[in-house]
Amino acid sequence: MLCATSVTSSVVDQNSKFFRLFAVLRTIAEVGPVATADHEFSDAARQILERILGAFEADQGALLLLDSAASKLTCVASTGFPGLTAHCVLPLVGVSQHHWNQTRAPRLTNRQQDIQELFGSSQTPFLNAIKCFAPLRVNTGPIGALVLGGRQGQETYGIVDLEALEMLSSHVALVLHNHSLAESLRHQIADNLRLLSSLHHSYDDALEAFATTIDSKDTYLRGHSVHVARFSAGIATTLGMSEEEVAGIRAAAHLHDIGKVTVDKQFFAKASTLRPEEFRAIADHTVMGHQIVSSARFPWPQVPEVVRWHHERADGSGYPDRLHNDELPLSVRIVAVGDTFDAMTSDRPYRQSNSVMSVCHELVRLSPSKFDSSVVQALLVHLRRDLENKSATRLLPQQKTTQITVADIDRLSCDLVGRLTGHRVYSA
Repeated sequence: MLCATSVTSSVVDQNSKFFRLFAVLRTIAEVGPVATADHEFSDAARQILERILGAFEADQGALLLLDSAASKLTCVASTGFPGLTAHCVLPLVGVSQHHWNQTRAPRLTNRQQDIQELFGSSQTPFLNAIKCFAPLRVNTGPIGALVLGGRQGQETYGIVDLEALEMLSSHVALVLHNHSLAESLRHQIADNLRLLSSLHHSYDDALEAFATTIDSKDTYLRGHSVHVARFSAGIATTLGMSEEEVAGIRAAAHLHDIGKVTVDKQFFAKASTLRPEEFRAIADHTVMGHQIVSSARFPWPQVPEVVRWHHERADGSGYPDRLHNDELPLSVRIVAVGDTFDAMTSDRPYRQSNSVMSVCHELVRLSPSKFDSSVVQALLVHLRRDLENKSATRLLPQQKTTQITVADIDRLSCDLVGRLTGHRVYSA
């Protein structure tokens, strides 16, 4: 009988461990997408905490970030703890910081001494309610902690919970750390852009320098944003837009890829096909860039929309919002063509550059399904003027003008008109 009881207890323990592990793995899978470009840090922290509490069936929990230099803790998300809300600050004494640096695994905090060691005090209702402490650490050291309080049904925390917390806390630490760094970077860039926005008289030079910095992330991208700005401004001029509108499109094109500063540069240099998660990381540059420029007050409203939507396509197959041609501002449609034209006529890790003729043929073929036909036509008109030396500002360097002729452009223009009319012939 005693043996049977022991076996039953062992099975229960194994089941408990399995279900806790399953809950943690599910939480890890859910935490990643929460900390994406579309979530502010405070909102991401709150949603992460909600999922952790669900996994451990806890009624009380909080995420605390450590500022070692200032000897303080800041609460970024809290549920159920009395007197503890987001943005609350807890000072740390020297001995507490020592224990934070030394604590590397989750621990129970059932004794008053445990709380005293970690927080330097045990006199507040919040601290007295803590039952479990899990340090959040990255390679550089501790960045904070996950603390849990009471549980549903008054169940206490055990060894299975500590093992599960150890697995989860390392993942949460990395997610929060990366999200915090990305948000800090966005704020720094936004501050720089606010400074730029006050310098109207030197806007073009400043934006070109900024674009050069953006593109320096990868050899293959070098000069891309400057080229796109030149192509887009040329197309806008050919379409008869005002100087102010052209200036706005040029500025937006200079900054269209600003979100790429937050993307791992190894993805840009990859010669093989991107995995789905790698493509999503690159595609996120549109949303990240939009967040960055939206906090700066530009004199041109088209900058944020171009940054977010320059990968949208006329048939709704683009990203991030799958908008159609009639939903996209003209400025976005112009930069989309300028961006594609430069990308296809430039070398990439996975292919050599295409000729100007083949790229123009492809743009015509994809009009109006992917690209605005009037914008593609304006590009052809500008290129024709280049070849006839009638352009005030050339789109192409001299060595590339040999890749296409006036006759080629005329045939492509006729083909484009034919695609729009179904190649029907109208009599007078």
